[in-house]
Formats: sequence, C-alpha cells, structure tokens
Amino acid sequence: MALALKNPHNYLCTLEKTNKNKDFHSIIDALSSSKYKTLLTCNSPIYQETLCDLWKNAKVKGQDKKPWAITLKVGELLVSITPKTISEVFEMNDYTGKTSFPEDEYQTDFIERGYEGQMRKATLQKGDFPPPMIFLFHTLLICFSNKTTAFNEIPLKIQHLGYAIMAEKDFNYSQEIFNDLVNNVNNIKDKKKPFLLFPRFLAYYLQQKVP
Repeated sequence: MALALKNPHNYLCTLEKTNKNKDFHSIIDALSSSKYKTLLTCNSPIYQETLCDLWKNAKVKGQDKKPWAITLKVGELLVSITPKTISEVFEMNDYTGKTSFPEDEYQTDFIERGYEGQMRKATLQKGDFPPPMIFLFHTLLICFSNKTTAFNEIPLKIQHLGYAIMAEKDFNYSQEIFNDLVNNVNNIKDKKKPFLLFPRFLAYYLQQKVP
C-alpha cells in the first residue's frame, strides 16, 4: 500500500525571529512559550516506505465503542499510541486539559484580537483576522492540522488551539491528534483515499519509543 505524502501538510516550524517578520514577533513568542513548541519543531528523518508499512498494520483498540489506543508493529515490536502517550512524547502536558471552550468565550477573544467576519458558522475565515492572527492560524493549519487544502478556513479544533495559545488556556490537543490518527486508520481500512497523515509527528514519536 502506497500512501502519498501531501504538501503542504505537517510542515516543520522554525520559530525564528528576523527583521523581515517583526510584525509577527509577538505570535512567534507565544508559540515558542506554549506547551506545543515540541510539536511545532520536532524533526526526525521521514522514511515513507516504513511509515506506509506501519499504517498498513495499524489497529484501533476500543472499549465501549470508544477508541483508546492505536497499535503498530515496528519489526517485532508492538508500539501503542494513545492521547496520553502523545501528550508525554511531545511534552505538551495537556492530557487533562479541556477538549473545547464555550463559544462566547473564544469568539469574544477573537473579536478583541481584530476578527471582522461573521461568526454564524463553526468555521471561521482566516482572512478576516489582522495579519498577526492570520500568521498564527496559517502556521497551525499547515503544521498541526490534518488539512491539505482550504487553508483559508479555520476549523473548530484549530480555533480552540489558537485561543488556548494566545489566552494561555489548557487545551487537550493530544486528543485531537489521536482522533485524526484513528480516522486515518479507518479510512485505510475502508479505502477512502487515506494519505500519509502526520509523517513528522509519527517519525518523531517512533524515534522516542523504539530503541
């Protein structure tokens, strides 16, 4: 099974401040001081064939119809992925954080940060933010999310993540990553055009877990 690497998706973030990006230094500082810094900057060699083999043998373990782990075979070694292990490997310490925020709470914050668009739908438009916030959400979309297109649209989980970073709230993004991994395993099983999801995250995760 050959799974495609898609661009732009799961890009590496450098968080480097220069004279050319002065307008975004405050956002770079917020990302650098956030609990998601390791997730943004982790960088390991990506072996596409190996990752394809891992996805091929991946299995979702569940209890009471709720997924709680993904198991992968690396040679003869069985590796488990759970929201908690994701939180530990990427040093996010977010396992006990919230999985959502009240709508009026984060939307009020976005308006105060300059959002000028309509908020009648769950998806917000990136271009309706001022440039620093556009930079924030664009970074989150191409580095963190499972999206490979439509980067003008900000889905709810990325809204919550952006709000958590800027307002210094505790958000369980490890659970969101796990949910996306589970969906990709199911898409592979059902042959629903899966792709090589989160290659950078998986390469780093395996580097930490496999001797």
